[in-house]
Amino acid sequence: MTTTVTSVAGAGSGDDPDDEDAVDPVEEAGVVDGTDGSSAAPEPTVRWIECEFEGLECGVVKVPLDYRDPGAGELELTIAVHPATDPDRRIGHLVVNPGGPGASGIDMAAWALEGPGVVFTAPVLERFDIVGFDPRGVARSEPYFVCGEPGAQLALLSQVELPFDEAEEFAAGEAAALLCVESMGAAAGLLHSEYVARDMDEIRKALGAEQVSYFGASYGATLGVWYATLFPESVRAMVVDGADNPLDDVSTVEARVANVIDELQQFEVLLGEALDACDQPECPMYNDGDPRGYFKENVGALEAVVEATGGNPVAGALAIITPLYSEEAWPYLWIGYALLVEEDDPSLLAEFARFQLGDSHGGTTFTEHVNCLDSWVLNPQLDRDVRLSDETAMEEAVRRELPLLAHLEFTAPGTCPFYDLLDRATFGGTLDGSDVPIVVIGNPRDPATPLSESVELVEETLSNGYLVEAEHLAHGVYPNNECANGIIHRALIDLVLPDERTTIC
Repeated sequence: MTTTVTSVAGAGSGDDPDDEDAVDPVEEAGVVDGTDGSSAAPEPTVRWIECEFEGLECGVVKVPLDYRDPGAGELELTIAVHPATDPDRRIGHLVVNPGGPGASGIDMAAWALEGPGVVFTAPVLERFDIVGFDPRGVARSEPYFVCGEPGAQLALLSQVELPFDEAEEFAAGEAAALLCVESMGAAAGLLHSEYVARDMDEIRKALGAEQVSYFGASYGATLGVWYATLFPESVRAMVVDGADNPLDDVSTVEARVANVIDELQQFEVLLGEALDACDQPECPMYNDGDPRGYFKENVGALEAVVEATGGNPVAGALAIITPLYSEEAWPYLWIGYALLVEEDDPSLLAEFARFQLGDSHGGTTFTEHVNCLDSWVLNPQLDRDVRLSDETAMEEAVRRELPLLAHLEFTAPGTCPFYDLLDRATFGGTLDGSDVPIVVIGNPRDPATPLSESVELVEETLSNGYLVEAEHLAHGVYPNNECANGIIHRALIDLVLPDERTTIC
């Protein structure tokens, strides 16, 4: 069920945006990108370029490399715009991010070309120019993310066994982290979310918009919180889906370990459900009615997936958890695992692992890199020694509390504890959304971002958050829940927020 809705001061009536006879508060006020035209919007500065996707408008925006030092150089970011399909009723720009960190916003804008219901609903496509961008270090934007020659980081980290306790192991960890600096220069430490959010405001200005609306999925929710915190006056409306809370309790090792277990718990549940669903003899992992036993007895075969994907020791674990993101992918898990065990063929599972690993050449992935930088930016008090000791505690907790996942290699020596060597800046403010109204879609069946994270984001982090709880057996909800879609439409189009702080769909 949905709650009633109330209008943000002067925002409109809350009528159904799909109702052709309804009064449109945006049209009535003459609002485009949050301004009535009485104040000067920024001059557009996008350099428009030929686009690889027919139907999109692509361009390049220059941003400072280091916002602390304007003279340090620039980066070129690529953007793509999917024009509103009903230009006469266009509201303005909707900036979007699909998550990751590392997913391409340009690809997300291109998905809009497939029409309503694929990624965006018809009312959103009709009323907004969808603006996707590749964040710094992603795909078509500078810099090219790389940490050394292929295999170089892996060769160094292969000299290490957790816990780090030898001088040679510390030296290898430091050298592995510094490969990122050797490859990317100062940009290596400047790919974190604060700077991506600052880039977003440079994109807003380059588009000539006084304000933009925003939709972020998964990690895109984190970007939304950063953007609202840093540039509250630039936000017209904001909705985030599949959100993680970027400000977990890190005060004790127990709290930090609990955060990791909480984020992995749903994968434990879904892996059990996926195995139990293999309950017919035709299922490749049926094993006379014991698919869990088949999984546990053959995990050693995942070493072939590790070898097939460049040697990253966590590739086997990633191959198993990736198809858990959607129930529709469970049969591919059964088939891929059986192919691996029965025919020594890791190819299908290796594809799942590569989806997560990206072009990491067996070393640090872009996702790991940004998550690590964000952690250092927000929690500089967690020094190298603390982070190294946490790795051991987390490994023990996984074995103790996640019995199915414990069969997988989830932990391996990494570079994150040594990012004290990277110049990355520190955030001294309060990451709370600066009282911008933010609608947060939470999903009790989400495998990657538990509902508890969305609840914490609204109740503990945001100063003005609204939780919408809607179920969908996949990562994220929009556009697959009509109840949530209606609330999203009201928030983004009519500027109408839920009447209650928590709404159950």
